[in-house]
Amino acid sequence: MGKFSLNLEPTKTSLVEFGRFAQRQAGKHGRKRPETIYFLGFTLYCTRNLKGNFRIGMRTERSRLQRTLMRLQDVMRRMRHLPVREQVDNLNLLLRGHYAYFGIAGNFRVLQKVYRAVERYWHKMLCSRSWKGRIRWTVFNQIKARSPLLRPKLYLPYRKLQSIAML
Repeated sequence: MGKFSLNLEPTKTSLVEFGRFAQRQAGKHGRKRPETIYFLGFTLYCTRNLKGNFRIGMRTERSRLQRTLMRLQDVMRRMRHLPVREQVDNLNLLLRGHYAYFGIAGNFRVLQKVYRAVERYWHKMLCSRSWKGRIRWTVFNQIKARSPLLRPKLYLPYRKLQSIAML
């Protein structure tokens, strides 16, 4: 880095104890849990699998999740007056991209949270299309049966994640 006269930004750079023994070290330093790392929209944290062995957990970063939900709401607001089929196609395109990037093992609950938020807000937008009144959930479920939203899917389940970690 000195060769190119580059410097590290001290507010963005730090050493973090992370790994198998980080829990023990955190206890010595008076913390309950090891520190987390924020990287490429994910929060990386130390956890254990069902057998009790160390595993790195990955979830969607909170700020990234809020930004995604706000963007989806803005898109739904703009396409509120399009036909329902076009709305579903556009929403599924956005959801597929979100699931493809954030659909990793251990992050399924966050994907479900995004799905439910999109479902609720889409219902709200369909209700606000007309002066006739609200669409009941039974009618909305019939609309969803004809034009379903894409359900959450893990594109990188635990097995694939383990094989990538071995490389």
